[in-house]
Amino acid sequence: MSDKLKKYIAENEEHFDTAPLTGHFERFKMLQEKQALDVPKRSEQRSLQQSSPNMLMRVAAITVLVLGIGWMLFNLGKIQGAQEFTDANSSPVFSDEFKEAEFFFTEQVNQKKKEVLAFSSPDNQDTKQIMEELKKLELQYLDLKEELTLNQDNPQIINAMIENYRIRLSVLERLLKQLKKSNTIKQKHHDEIQA
Repeated sequence: MSDKLKKYIAENEEHFDTAPLTGHFERFKMLQEKQALDVPKRSEQRSLQQSSPNMLMRVAAITVLVLGIGWMLFNLGKIQGAQEFTDANSSPVFSDEFKEAEFFFTEQVNQKKKEVLAFSSPDNQDTKQIMEELKKLELQYLDLKEELTLNQDNPQIINAMIENYRIRLSVLERLLKQLKKSNTIKQKHHDEIQA
């Protein structure tokens, strides 16, 4: 036995020796019966109290889930609406400008090619090599164009496409300049021989 309990019993020994008050046993018996009837109610309350946090957690989780899904759908709708608005307002104008630029550069490249072929002989190896390089640039352009269909109106792709045209034009202009210079030298040499 613990020291506190021994001390309590020693200090209150006279109270232990007295007989219980009249009706004590009846009251005790009624209290036990009442508690026996209350035990199922208490166990129900305990199970409700124990399941109540679980139930609250479930309700809270479902609420958070429903609100989260609702928020995502709302924002997704806003994003799609904004994208459609942007596409509707800027896409046709930008696409038309790009189409005009594409048409202009295509015409320029085709014209320079005709000029190069007019000044060049069919067996000129330099011209053949440069034309092969131009074909590679044209294939790169087609790849960029395909990428643009997947990534519509991406300014980086469009800039790369325009730069591709500029490179082709620059190469053709340099080749044309060299061919003209070469033809001028050949013509002078031929005139000197004729004279």
